[in-house]
Amino acid sequence: MTDILIASHGHMASGMKSSIEILTGMGAQIVAVDAYVDESDYLPEIRQFIKNATGPAVIFTDLLGGSVNQKVILECDHQNIFIVSQMNLAIVMAVLLDTEELTTQRLQELIKQSQVQLVTTKLDNSQTDDEDFFA
Repeated sequence: MTDILIASHGHMASGMKSSIEILTGMGAQIVAVDAYVDESDYLPEIRQFIKNATGPAVIFTDLLGGSVNQKVILECDHQNIFIVSQMNLAIVMAVLLDTEELTTQRLQELIKQSQVQLVTTKLDNSQTDDEDFFA
């Protein structure tokens, strides 16, 4: 199993963890760090995660170059911990549910798959029958 930490500005991290719990029932396997929601320092949680990581681990952050991402990079000097920025729900779930050993190459494959999943959608209003809509 890959250890996973999600860190974000505001409540994005805990929101993603909540969504993952609803979708997979595996929310307890994720550490969520909501930064800047109060006056407390969030770095001790990140340091504890890094210290306790037992195997391959991933720290997801919300914004490349953002303060949370910068602090994670400065704190993390372990070779077996990957840092992924610009996270989305698809990539976090892909890593969580993946059964293969997490390597740099495997993580890149999962990231590529998650990027491909970013699409725009549009409702075709010409369909009036609910059965046609979901066909």
